[in-house]
Amino acid sequence: MRPLPCSTLTIVLTVILALTAFGCAPSRDAQCKSVIQIANGAVEEAKKLTNGGQTNEPQAMLQAADAMEQAAEGMKALELTDEQLQTYQNGFIEMYAQTAEATRNFVDAFEKKDRPRAEAALANLQRATQPEQELVQGINTYCQGN
Repeated sequence: MRPLPCSTLTIVLTVILALTAFGCAPSRDAQCKSVIQIANGAVEEAKKLTNGGQTNEPQAMLQAADAMEQAAEGMKALELTDEQLQTYQNGFIEMYAQTAEATRNFVDAFEKKDRPRAEAALANLQRATQPEQELVQGINTYCQGN
């Protein structure tokens, strides 16, 4: 058996490396499921803690803020290779972080009976959650295109 020429060996090694790289990366479908699972979990947890958004209990609201921070950390931990999914991932991370911060600010103002600050925090909370519908619709449409 004679050795392969350098150019043939280079091509073979390149193909093997490419196949290995693609074989190790999670599929787009698997990446979609990971993002959606965290997003759904965050919504379910927040609804559970706040009685579907109907509670005015500061402790429950703070627990919901904790849940949003955990969702942001869960999203950050995902190692996504799909660029479009990375865009959605970043959108969810930003939304969860802003939601948690605005919720904490609202609770603090509420407990201190600082109405102007509470109203400002509530407006920030509404702004923070505004991208949710677009993010959810976008990722659902993108991931259903598999």
